[in-house]
Amino acid sequence: MTRSTTALLAFALLLLSINCHAATIPNGYEDIRWGTMFHKIVEAYPKGKMAEYNKQMVYTQEKPDETIASRMFVFKDGLMVSVAVTFEGKYVSKTGVEKLKQMFIQQYGKGKAGKQGTHMSTYVWKGKQSKVSFLYVPNHPEMTVLQFEKM
Repeated sequence: MTRSTTALLAFALLLLSINCHAATIPNGYEDIRWGTMFHKIVEAYPKGKMAEYNKQMVYTQEKPDETIASRMFVFKDGLMVSVAVTFEGKYVSKTGVEKLKQMFIQQYGKGKAGKQGTHMSTYVWKGKQSKVSFLYVPNHPEMTVLQFEKM
């Protein structure tokens, strides 16, 4: 192979790997995989409260940073199966719902518009083991949620 052919092939492979990485649906939430024990979540995300809701354990952090109003981890048999991140209304108003959605499209790839309710809009990405949903209500930035679910 010539140098230019090798360089072109390396560049093409680099572009493919970047593109594949950008459109990866996580197998869990951030670096925490589905099925992680609740005590590991408490260690990784401190200063939350554990409760029971509908016979499931729920661990909630209130205002962990300036962009998130709450982060709720749901466990089945002590293992993580879902995470819902509700964004701060001020953050959503400042950033814009459409810009947030575009950020997630860039991160997770092209998804699909979910079923539209009379008030709530959704955009959904599905991977092999996870479903990620971006839910928002026009004119109610405090109701903007990114939800991760084990499938």
